[in-house]
Amino acid sequence: MKLWKNGQFYQMTTEEQKVSAVLTMNGQIFAVGETADLEKKYQDKIDETIDLAGKIVFPGFVDAHIHLLWYGQALERLNLNQTSTKKEALLLIANRVKQLAADEWLFVEGYDENKWSDEQTLISLTELDEISRTNPILVRRIDYHSVSINSQLLEHITDFSDQGFDGGGEIVRNNTGEFTGVLRDNATTLAISAFPPAKDSELKSWLEIAIKDLWSKGITGAHSEDLHYFTGFASTFAAFHETLGVEQLPFRAQLLIHHAELEAFSASNEKFIGGDDFLELGAMKIFYDGTVGSRTALMSAGYANDSTEKGLQIHTDVAFENLVKAARKAGLPVAIHILGDLAFSNVIRCLRKNPPKEGQYDRLIHTPWLTKALVKEATGLPVVFDVQPQFMASDLPWALDVLGETHPPLAFAWKSLLDAGFHLAGGSDAPIEVPNPFWAIHAAVTRSGNTDLDGVKYWPEEALSVFEALQLYTSGAAFASYKPDSRGQIKPGFVADFTILAEDPFRIEPAAIRNIAVEMTVVNEQIVYQKSPY
Repeated sequence: MKLWKNGQFYQMTTEEQKVSAVLTMNGQIFAVGETADLEKKYQDKIDETIDLAGKIVFPGFVDAHIHLLWYGQALERLNLNQTSTKKEALLLIANRVKQLAADEWLFVEGYDENKWSDEQTLISLTELDEISRTNPILVRRIDYHSVSINSQLLEHITDFSDQGFDGGGEIVRNNTGEFTGVLRDNATTLAISAFPPAKDSELKSWLEIAIKDLWSKGITGAHSEDLHYFTGFASTFAAFHETLGVEQLPFRAQLLIHHAELEAFSASNEKFIGGDDFLELGAMKIFYDGTVGSRTALMSAGYANDSTEKGLQIHTDVAFENLVKAARKAGLPVAIHILGDLAFSNVIRCLRKNPPKEGQYDRLIHTPWLTKALVKEATGLPVVFDVQPQFMASDLPWALDVLGETHPPLAFAWKSLLDAGFHLAGGSDAPIEVPNPFWAIHAAVTRSGNTDLDGVKYWPEEALSVFEALQLYTSGAAFASYKPDSRGQIKPGFVADFTILAEDPFRIEPAAIRNIAVEMTVVNEQIVYQKSPY
């Protein structure tokens, strides 16, 4: 047995419930209590003791919405997320091209034109052609719903037409019909699919890069959607199997199943929530609309300066309902990407007609723009809300300008959803956001935007308490994992996963939560990350 003593273990059963010691064995919590009591009672059975010297301990944090392989890619590739001007972004691309062979391909990640002070426009074909006409270049926007390409990459696309991709998307052209270089939503597959497929060794490398970084941020597990975008369901799932585990990388992953992989899932004989302690399959993922940043979120009132521009519905009503019915036939709940209020209304109407089987619940992902009427209409549905507090901090206030004065009245309405009786799980959607849980908890509690952390509070009545915000990453994520009785709390019989901190988020000013650093991360009672020696 292993004794973890002299800590402050918040059990996350109630806000103040805590103990000073935990005894673990075989990857699980065996007993909890006070240090002296456990030392005395189990002195003959304790094989190892870790003195935490007063550190703060929570159940292992789980990021309930991430893309592990994309995140590993983003850490490895040129990433423009921190650029402050368009000029700087284009210069970084040009400098990287200078390091390549004349015909070498370049995939760039993460630009957000809303952060640029000089020109807030999407990167164009002309701008990328000025950098290189021999290297195929693709630059993906931060929200993963838009890419920009150059002419050299365009030459590698076999069918550059609206028939070349499935579902809703757009090849963006100017007023004279010329291609601007921008592809939106499903049309992005035209360019991304032109790149050479990833090797198995690359998949495993990206997973390792992502997981080790997440450990340093206190993340012990994640819900991820990766099984469609790389080498297909079977080989990508195999890469996860060969990378995660008690003898490999201890990290707990639940993988959503993209709707295009439903047939492959059915042929695999894998089961819903039927894997091992480190890898299992979850709900079927469906994208219903796009994003506000790409002006493709499906909004009832449209966008600023053009109320007729409603956004993008990726599937027709009939096609979407057929996808839901296919998931039900396969015994799966659904996990649906929803940004706009009109998208939300359409989705919940369909789910009420086509409920999951008893004991299952569907996952509503993002849902930042709502109304009181929509929350009331959804009440009683077997759903869990998969929310990203960092989106509020990143999207406000610019999203208000994009949507205009007729935007839905409830924005990032997490308190309203809790009050209505819904379960919430928190995530980052990395690599779209940095998967630092304390940035998310800070946003949920303070309701402030990244551009003015100490200023305007957006919809402060929707703020969560510190305890409620911590639950997003602990008991909330456990509920979304179908593991409320074995994860997300510090109790006997629960997994021995811990996120260990130097500062107590309950005892510091809310503004300081964003700066909390992780001291140690423990998965399956193994120390996988340690900032400083104990």
